[in-house]
Amino acid sequence: MGTLDAYEQEIHYQVHDLPMVMEGMDGAWLSSDEQSRALITGSGDSFAAAMIAERLSGFRIQCIDPLELASIMGSLAGRRMMLYIVSISGSTKAALDAMEIARRHGMKVVAITANAESRLARGADSSMLLRFRRSGMLTAGSIGFTASLLASASLAIRMGRVSVDIDGIFSQAKSDSRDMVLDGHIYIVGDVLTYPLAVYGAAKVYEVLGARASYCRLEQFCHMEVFSLADGDRVLVLSSEAKARRLVDGLMGSGIDAKLIEYAGREGVSSSSDGSAETLGRLLYYTFLLQFATLNSARRLGLKECAFIGHRLLGLSSALIY
Repeated sequence: MGTLDAYEQEIHYQVHDLPMVMEGMDGAWLSSDEQSRALITGSGDSFAAAMIAERLSGFRIQCIDPLELASIMGSLAGRRMMLYIVSISGSTKAALDAMEIARRHGMKVVAITANAESRLARGADSSMLLRFRRSGMLTAGSIGFTASLLASASLAIRMGRVSVDIDGIFSQAKSDSRDMVLDGHIYIVGDVLTYPLAVYGAAKVYEVLGARASYCRLEQFCHMEVFSLADGDRVLVLSSEAKARRLVDGLMGSGIDAKLIEYAGREGVSSSSDGSAETLGRLLYYTFLLQFATLNSARRLGLKECAFIGHRLLGLSSALIY
């Protein structure tokens, strides 16, 4: 089995395994006061997942790059802070360094990981263990990211009160992705909620296709990246905001290949009084869509392996991460 086949296999594992991940997150929810004393960090896909907690908490939970953690410790003295560290492997250098920094400043540490025997899990005060199947091969991240997203979301959403038909959303995203083509320089634009998924989507373009991509905030794109657009570029906007519609209409009117990807009233989401089910459904829909879009584009290109596997800088990346 090639690494692209492994990527596809793990994408499909999500339908069965993610509901169990959600069940395992029941009880992780933090009160508003607890959220205001919580930090969350991660690297790569895990950083994108960590940003979800920040947004769903109304920015009470602060998401921070692990290399920036030491710089804010002085301002947090005496606040009884809690640090959540997202790392599927539990063995990245940045995650372990973050744990050590938190320890030195008297913080409690919670590991969000799939590896109960990792140094991170063993060294943390407690762990949120993510249980899901994997192909057994090194491949681009899919189910690990989505499980981390759900764990991150559970700090701000009471998972026990949310009912989401993951199978229905998955099927809808798979169908909607069939005509999506990712080539040229791809710009993925997100709004307040979906910006972390723009980051994740760009990561899959890098890892699976080995193509150029940019992840952008909606407002900032209008000020900056819009001036770098050229013929052959593609713009994907993950939003239902009025400004997003105006942006896409304007780009298309100027001959730029732009697509507005909206999520509203899709199948598979039950209603909820606080809108949390709809919000979670939206996050899952875009995640699945981006996974299938990269997979389908790789198949069209005839790829058998994810691009990062044979990249000449893979060794350098691994040396810096571990």
